[in-house]
Amino acid sequence: MIEKISDLRLFKRIVELGSISAAAGDIGMSPGSASIRLSTMERSVGTILFRRTTRQMHLTTAGEEFLEVAINILNDLSVFDENISREKRELVGGIKVTAPVDLGRNYIAPLLDRFLAENSGISVDLVCTDQITDLTQRGIDIAVRYGALMDSSLRIRRISSNKRILVASTDYVETFGRPAHPKDLARHDCMLLSSLGDKNDTWVFVEQSKALTVRVSGSRSTNDGEVLRRWALEGKGIALKSAWDVAEDINHGRLVPLLIDYCPPNVDLQLVFPPLARQPTKVRRLADYLVRELKILDKCLETIDLKPHYLSTEGN
Repeated sequence: MIEKISDLRLFKRIVELGSISAAAGDIGMSPGSASIRLSTMERSVGTILFRRTTRQMHLTTAGEEFLEVAINILNDLSVFDENISREKRELVGGIKVTAPVDLGRNYIAPLLDRFLAENSGISVDLVCTDQITDLTQRGIDIAVRYGALMDSSLRIRRISSNKRILVASTDYVETFGRPAHPKDLARHDCMLLSSLGDKNDTWVFVEQSKALTVRVSGSRSTNDGEVLRRWALEGKGIALKSAWDVAEDINHGRLVPLLIDYCPPNVDLQLVFPPLARQPTKVRRLADYLVRELKILDKCLETIDLKPHYLSTEGN
C-alpha cells in the first residue's frame, strides 16, 4: 500500500517527464532516491508499473490504471486543500448575534466562547435583549429567538421546541399558597415581561387539549428576563419563564414549578437570519455550531423533575 502522497506525485511526474532523473530534478531529489522510491511503490502494489529501456520508460497496463488512481487522488486532495484555504480566508471577521437576555447569558455566551477558541480569526458582538430588533437595520447576522415571526422575509432555522413554566420561590408558595387552576392566578401577584409598551398580561394555558386564556396582573413588570427571574427567586411573585432559563433553579430547589397540568403551548426556538442571497461561510459555520450545541443543551429540560407529558407536544 502506498503510504506517502509524495510518492504519488513522484510517479505522476515520472510519467509526465518520461524519465526518473528528470522527475527527480523537478521535485528536488537525487535520481538514486527517486529510483528507490519507485521500486518501493512497485513492491507495495505488487506489480511492475513501467517497462524500462535504456532511453525510455513506458507504462504497463497496471501502470496506466495506477496513474488514473493517482491522478484522482491528487486532484481530490487539491480540491480539498483549495476549499480549506478558502474557508480559512472566509472565517475571518465579525459576526453580530442577538439573543434573549437569559438565553444569551446562560447558553449563547458560553457557546460563543468555545467557538471563538476554535476560530481565532472570528470576532463576535453579542447583543442580549428581550426586544425584537430589525436584523437588517441593526446589522444582525444571527438572531436566536422564541416563537412565531412577524416578518416573513426572514430566513429561519428551527432548533427545538421549548416549554414555558410558571415558577415561584418556595417562600412565595409557603406564604401565598399554590394555585390549583390558572383562574386562581387572579389572586396572585403575577410578574410580567413587557415589550414595547405591551405588558403581556394575557397568559395562555392548555386545559384538556384546548387553549385557556387568563388575564393576570401584578405589582411588577420588566423588559428584562433576567430581572424577572431574580424577582421570582426573591419571592416577589409568580413568573412565566422559558424552561431553559429556570431548569437549574428548579433542579436545585430555588424555584417551584406551578400548574404543570396546564403548561402553556410549546414555543419554537430558532435561529433567524436576514434575507441575504448568500449566507457568508463564517455565519453558516457559527449557525451550524449553535444548532448542534443547543440541541445537546436541550437535554437540560429532561432533568427537570416534572410529569412525563410536560415535554411532549400534545395540547398545542
